[in-house]
Amino acid sequence: MTKVTFSSRGGKLLSVDILGHAGYAEEGEDIVCAAISSAVMLTHALLFDVQNIPVDTLIEDDGAHIRITLPQGGDMERGQDALRALKLHFNELEQNYSEFLNVMEVHADAED
Repeated sequence: MTKVTFSSRGGKLLSVDILGHAGYAEEGEDIVCAAISSAVMLTHALLFDVQNIPVDTLIEDDGAHIRITLPQGGDMERGQDALRALKLHFNELEQNYSEFLNVMEVHADAED
């Protein structure tokens, strides 16, 4: 199962953390993993390459782990629509593939 965690504070999304393989099908045939990967790549391209937002990106092939974190300040504000759209997309995928995808939002403390 792929676990997707969006971190937020004060109604603003701060980051998205994606961990694990969906396990819907064999590697190369897993449509859930493909949908997740494609959405993440598109979101990263929009944030980093199109909007020139210096996102902090972590990619670990071992364990299938990706995290995208928006910077503080104005760039965080500019990145909200992209992360909101990604969250909406993942929530819709979860409705159809709940055995293979879990999406949650955690609220960070104001002191973080």
